[in-house]
Amino acid sequence: MAERGRFPVLYWASIFLLLLMLAFTGWWWYRSTIGACDNLLDDAVTRAYVQQQWQEGRITVLLRHTDRCRDGDGQTCVEGLTDKGQADAKNLGEGMTRLLPGDFRLYSSKVDRARATARLAFGREPEVVSWLREDCKEDLQRQLQQPRRGNEVMVTHSTCLGVLKDARGEQLIPFKPAGREDYGLSVFLLRPEEGGVPKVLACAWPEDWAEARYE
Repeated sequence: MAERGRFPVLYWASIFLLLLMLAFTGWWWYRSTIGACDNLLDDAVTRAYVQQQWQEGRITVLLRHTDRCRDGDGQTCVEGLTDKGQADAKNLGEGMTRLLPGDFRLYSSKVDRARATARLAFGREPEVVSWLREDCKEDLQRQLQQPRRGNEVMVTHSTCLGVLKDARGEQLIPFKPAGREDYGLSVFLLRPEEGGVPKVLACAWPEDWAEARYE
């Protein structure tokens, strides 16, 4: 009798474990779907669409400065960038101009590492603007929502990228670009023709641009 009485316990324990596994699987799937941004160079369809919109002058590229110097690293630094940061800036500039040729406006914050990233990448001095500074708060959001014409590249900081919101008030860039692996991150935005919140189309990292130079 005691053995027979154990069956319901094992049955319900199995059901509970199965539900727990399903819940964990659902949670893992949900976590895997957030914090993602399509890689510009991995998807030919996305890349072709970005190129088309670039030709129509509707793209804004938000670019986080490349690898910065940190106290105690013992690295050779030029204007706030490490050797890696300087090389990454050149790679992304060469890759981007090859993939997306044509004129564009170039902006940066006044911080040396942002200005150096812009200059090394694109071979010219950027226009320094206050709304790309480190503590930009809502200033960059307001600029992006205004009607704008022509393509543009804006070199800024993780603190600015992380505060941007979409039309629902949620984070515009679907992850927080604050880690060292996100130095040199490029985020490609499609601007509405009459102004409003832009849409994230794709992202690219410096190592991606190094490969793009040879496409």
